[in-house]
Amino acid sequence: MSNYRRPIAASVIKAAFAQAGGRCAFPECQPLVLENGAPLLEIAFIESLAPGSQRYSARLTPEERTGIENLVVLCPTHHAYVDRNPETYSSDVLRQMREAHIERVEIALDGVQSRATTSRRLTYALEVWENNRENATEEYWQKFFSEHPEVLVLALDGRAYTLSSKCYVGGKSVDNTGGNELDFLAQYGGNVALIEIKTPKSKLLAATKYRANVFAPSKELAGSTVQVLEYRNSLLCNLPNLAFHTPGLRAAHPLGVVLIGDMESEITSEDQRRSFELYRSSLRDLKIMTYDELFDGIRMLASAWTD
Repeated sequence: MSNYRRPIAASVIKAAFAQAGGRCAFPECQPLVLENGAPLLEIAFIESLAPGSQRYSARLTPEERTGIENLVVLCPTHHAYVDRNPETYSSDVLRQMREAHIERVEIALDGVQSRATTSRRLTYALEVWENNRENATEEYWQKFFSEHPEVLVLALDGRAYTLSSKCYVGGKSVDNTGGNELDFLAQYGGNVALIEIKTPKSKLLAATKYRANVFAPSKELAGSTVQVLEYRNSLLCNLPNLAFHTPGLRAAHPLGVVLIGDMESEITSEDQRRSFELYRSSLRDLKIMTYDELFDGIRMLASAWTD
């Protein structure tokens, strides 16, 4: 975008982020996350502010140019990318991208529920978190997410999905024993996410340093990541048979998700934080999200949804 700028009303910016569900509108984007759990996002203009630029249109009034219909929420990477490629990402393309993203968010967060109902459910979810942050019972959280699947929308990058719990994903031996049972399977479009639920009290890192300024992942974290990868492998190996018995099941490139721990409560030093971030960012086809990150994101959505 040009350096030419016109102020955008704070209420318009807030409304734009609420519409976007706190996610980048670029398809399949997984934006970086700030320390407070909020995704790193920016406001981009669909029709440019600067006369002479490739996405400038004289038909817009100054008010329309800084209005919500001319704004799209993007992460910094995709903001810069669309600006460098205006021929590919024209105003019409960005407008379609924005509309498609808003529709995905509305389906994921709202479904057939009213706006008021969605707001109440998000508020209730936050109350559950505040009152049960010390709850170390996996069955409790399994039941909670089964009854409130919309809370997992941020773990699945804002996609609309159908959630199933305690799913068999293959792995039985010839004597029909030893099958793999996943906590949750989220189906969205032509793909699935395999979700393993631990608890907020599950440790993220070992109690003592492994060496110098390095902390190893905890037994619970390492074990759960390997477990999800095993589930993923089992699903792919058994996909033809599973799909035969489950019409509509598609798994082009399954994503593994581990929800575990409370980073804010456990991680107190920069060495711990760096070790944790290095570990989870190095994992392929697997996303690790902590409970406090998830609910901080829900808090931001609930605040925007009620205003």
